Formats: sequence, structure tokens, C-alpha cells
Amino acid sequence: MEVVIRLHGNFREHAGTDTIKVPIGNDETVDTLLMKLSRRHPKVVEEVLDPMTGDLRGNYNVLLNGRRVQQIRGIHTKLKHKDEITLSPADGI
Repeated sequence: MEVVIRLHGNFREHAGTDTIKVPIGNDETVDTLLMKLSRRHPKVVEEVLDPMTGDLRGNYNVLLNGRRVQQIRGIHTKLKHKDEITLSPADGI
């Protein structure tokens, strides 16, 4: 099972690519996905997560299949095979 992460703006610059595929397990959530991503692309995760609280920063969009994860369950939103996560600045893609 895997999730596709689409990167826009400064996220693309930090990762050097616009698409990353990450293998996931059955009970993966957005926060565990970000932990996996931080091993390969720490600057991407540093941009999206507040280091003091571990919460998503408000100046970035984190979308799961086109819907803001904050409108679902935030970083505790469960993932499934072939989900698509989009990371972009809040001012647009």
C-alpha cells in the first residue's frame, strides 16, 4: 500500500521533486506519514509542522484527496491505499 504526496511551492524546492510515493501500513495517519517523510525530506516536514506543538501550521494547505485535513481529523486523519496528499502554501498552488 502507498500514498502519493504532491508538493507545490517551497515544498517542491525542499524535496527537489513534485511527487513522492510513500509506503504505508493499515493504520497509518497523516502524522505517521509525516514522520516517514521527515526521514527523507526533513525540511518539508519542518515547514508544515509547528515544532513547539506538533500541529499543522496554518499558513500551509495539507489536502487529503482535495479536502483539507483540518476539516477531517487533522494530523490524526487515517490514510488508505492510493490516497493523495497535497502540500502547498495557503496562498494557492
